[in-house]
Amino acid sequence: MKPQSMEDLEKLNIEFKNYLAGISGKFTEDLIHLLKGEGINYLNGNTQAYIKAFYFEYEFDYLNIVFWGVDHKGEIATEIMFLPTKKNNNDNGNEKWSGLIPQKIWQKASDFEDNYEGDDFDEILDEYNDEKYRLFEQWFFDVWKGASEQTGVKTDAYFSIHDTYFRTDLNTLKTINEDEIALRYE
Repeated sequence: MKPQSMEDLEKLNIEFKNYLAGISGKFTEDLIHLLKGEGINYLNGNTQAYIKAFYFEYEFDYLNIVFWGVDHKGEIATEIMFLPTKKNNNDNGNEKWSGLIPQKIWQKASDFEDNYEGDDFDEILDEYNDEKYRLFEQWFFDVWKGASEQTGVKTDAYFSIHDTYFRTDLNTLKTINEDEIALRYE
């Protein structure tokens, strides 16, 4: 079934929200391990003690999340990791699909983009994407909060779309820019 209307795209976001709820437990476990310093490969002789902040970025299209830690100078001190650490077979065992968003949801939205011919195309697509990103970001904030509470570990951490100047401070959920972050570590 190809999405033909905003209602069809809304159903995709409901399906996506349910999918995220289903992977929350495993993703929270990944974050707990990171907060405890487990499973992280440190660079140049760094250790957990050198890590001053965590960064989480996601890709625009597929919502894949990467993680790395930085030292007190803001220099990358860990290898980059992809999260979740164990991929879910979210598409009937399709091992070639690597996106966090399930392939069938991504494909249906893509089909809508390719085939919808109404004058309200931009408005409908913007509304769909705004809701999708809101759901995704809120999910991430919730699992981060849960992992932080379970471990009792509080560390500086930032979340954003890939390669952006602005990030969300995961402790305050306020937007912060790269210059403001750099000032924290001077």
